[in-house]
Amino acid sequence: MRNGVELVEILDDYLRSKKISRRQFCSLVDIPNSTIATWKSKNILPNVELIAKIAAFMNVSLDWLVYGELFDNANEQNTYENPCSRKSILYRIEIVLRQTTNDFDYDFQAQHEKYLKDIIDYETLINWSNYQTDIPETTLQNIASKLKVPLQWLLTKDEYHHEDDIKTYGWLFGLAKQYEGLLKGYDCLEEEDQKFIDNYITSKLELRQLKREKEMKNK
Repeated sequence: MRNGVELVEILDDYLRSKKISRRQFCSLVDIPNSTIATWKSKNILPNVELIAKIAAFMNVSLDWLVYGELFDNANEQNTYENPCSRKSILYRIEIVLRQTTNDFDYDFQAQHEKYLKDIIDYETLINWSNYQTDIPETTLQNIASKLKVPLQWLLTKDEYHHEDDIKTYGWLFGLAKQYEGLLKGYDCLEEEDQKFIDNYITSKLELRQLKREKEMKNK
């Protein structure tokens, strides 16, 4: 369980990333500015109602703000190598959104605002992928429906399908056809070379995620 000092530090980091002063924040959520200073100086947690206001403002869950990770070893399991992890699900969302634009300078947030804004806030989606909040099960169902991909694929990367699913997987077949030469070349490589390429792509995606998180903090 976090203490008062940790809570205020998390809040201050968030406010700095959004370029919001404590005074502005207190005015927005109706909390006395001196109260926050007291939490830190006396290392005490405020009541649940006040913490709930902070959590709502930051788009994070009350459980995460008070206790940290939503469950044990969440970050250890949340890797691109785990096809069912939240990071992997977010990556598959990004894959589909990437197919909606021909812009060389691809911007995930801009595509999210264009296609998914009515379903989930961008910051909430990023926080969810980092286990800082939770979302209703229907949210992922709605995202899959909006992106026209199977929910099973979005959640697990399971690409098994039947002939009746051709329309559902049309975007995937189109992508495969577009990069047919590269896929054939990949298929002809030795297993060790394929693993090298897989690891390279994974590292690039992780760097992109870190860059995205850094950009969010600097906003």
